Amino acid sequence: MSEQKGKQKSRVILAVAIIALLAVVGLAVLFFVKPAPTPAEKPKLVIWGRATFVPPQMYWVEKKVREWAAKNNVDVEITWLAVADIGKKLIAAVEAGNPPDIVINGHPVAIFAERGLLLPIDDIVKNLNESDIYEVKLKQCSWEGHYYCIPTMFEATWLHVRWDIVEKAGAQDLFPLKTLDDLYVAAKKLHMVEPGVYGIGLPLGLNGYDTWWTFQHFWGGYGGGMLTSRSVNGVIMDKEPYRSALKRAFEIERKIWTEGLTPPDSDQWVDVSNNKAYIEGKIAMAINPASIYYALMTQNPKLAAVTKLFLLPVSVDCGDESVFIFKTTKYPELAKDLVYYLFADKDDYRRGFVEASALYALPIFKSQMAVISRDWKAGKYLAFGEDPAKAIEKVKFMETAAFPLGERTTVSETFREGFIWNEMIQRAVVKGENYDTVIDFYAQKLREEVKRVYGG
Repeated sequence: MSEQKGKQKSRVILAVAIIALLAVVGLAVLFFVKPAPTPAEKPKLVIWGRATFVPPQMYWVEKKVREWAAKNNVDVEITWLAVADIGKKLIAAVEAGNPPDIVINGHPVAIFAERGLLLPIDDIVKNLNESDIYEVKLKQCSWEGHYYCIPTMFEATWLHVRWDIVEKAGAQDLFPLKTLDDLYVAAKKLHMVEPGVYGIGLPLGLNGYDTWWTFQHFWGGYGGGMLTSRSVNGVIMDKEPYRSALKRAFEIERKIWTEGLTPPDSDQWVDVSNNKAYIEGKIAMAINPASIYYALMTQNPKLAAVTKLFLLPVSVDCGDESVFIFKTTKYPELAKDLVYYLFADKDDYRRGFVEASALYALPIFKSQMAVISRDWKAGKYLAFGEDPAKAIEKVKFMETAAFPLGERTTVSETFREGFIWNEMIQRAVVKGENYDTVIDFYAQKLREEVKRVYGG
């Protein structure tokens, strides 16, 4: 019996020893063998871009973005949106709380910057050498002492002219035009010199940006103004002498419309219509950035050979397309590094974005504009009847900036994006409503919008 008890005791001791050993081994495993860490999440930037009329510009942006992404081990997702869509879709994305990280070549800017939704990028502007960037472009991106965007280009307007028709009409002396009134004179002189070819293509449609900025040449050029400050008292469009200047702008467009110097469907035109009418040989003149000339070289070289480009007495910069970053991005430093990378190699920017567009784009950098000007003087850009550097000097107005304030504002962008100015132009020019009635209505509307946004 005592022998059996001894065996049981031995078994118990052995079991305890085994349990103790397993416990020690378990603790050792826990101590020395740590679980594998979860792989770090690869950064990803969502980018929206505004498609341009000149495909090589998008190719260059894509190349630069993917080049940067590969160097920095970052995933990028680029979506290109149509010109007419990007503003509406960005505003909708912001309202839904889901904006992209970066916008390239897009707009609007002030609507987001003034609500505190964009990242200030003063350091990027400084690193690009602030003094090398044209002041008008800097002003388009500044608000309350900070920069919120970098415009991708100047998009100066040019008068595209069928020189073969000018010669048939014996109107060579008219060009370049000396005054804005000369545009009506030239339209009348060139009208139906060839059967079926109208004197000019004047955009008057309700749903195209071209209607607005074309009219801006006259409204601003005749001495008009809409806003001098971000306050109700800053609204000046209905005060003299600005009221008379606006009426004068209505009048020149109304004469062109009622006398049939522009095609009869001009009141329905969208942005592409003016370009299409010139490329198809239906009009003798068109006011537009040089995207028309780029298209001619690829689609109608015969017409390109007889086309000359001149600056109007007043030039409008349609280049509101800009690069900006939303504050909601998870990777602000990476986003800023990418924005800097796009512009840091200025020679590459000039070659890939400016020269590849056949000067549809003009550079925002003075150093690169000097190269373009030098090449023009050497005969490289024969179709341009004037030094492209002069186009920059003649820019007095910017498409989405309130004038004469010269800065983008929420109200000026809202009126542009919502085609509210187009409504005003159609009522006065196409429908022939009393000019004073129209001015009073839209001045009141502008004051209400200023009050809503800035409070007084």
